Amino acid sequence: MSGQGMERVRRPVAVTVVGALVWVNAALDLVAGFFLLVLATIGGDDAATRTTWAIMGSVSLVLGAIAAVVAFGLMRGNSVARIAITVIEVFSIIASVSAAIANPASAVNEIVSALIAVAILLLLWSGEATRFFRGLAPDQPSEP
Repeated sequence: MSGQGMERVRRPVAVTVVGALVWVNAALDLVAGFFLLVLATIGGDDAATRTTWAIMGSVSLVLGAIAAVVAFGLMRGNSVARIAITVIEVFSIIASVSAAIANPASAVNEIVSALIAVAILLLLWSGEATRFFRGLAPDQPSEP
């Protein structure tokens, strides 16, 4: 049944792009976490640096894994997933900046990861995305 005002809510391009970016960012977090843990294991004699690498690597792995799982709900318009991804991306930015400072060798990967997280946040909270997460079709008014 299709009629005016009965249009099915479609996922906007911005949300699809966010979903793809979340997957890319999750992958970067997982790769960075893996390498930081490897560095913590085989790194030099400085215990404080190895501990920092281990903590940052663990944080990156956890954030990447959670983001990958939550991305499914995000693509379906789940508001809880939207909030979860927002929180994850904020923490991802913090973790990436910290990891880049702690290990300059990973700085390029971490900067790319942080920039992707910023793009995700901007797209995720755009007007078009907000309508989608509220379950509003393009021709539906925002207020009753």
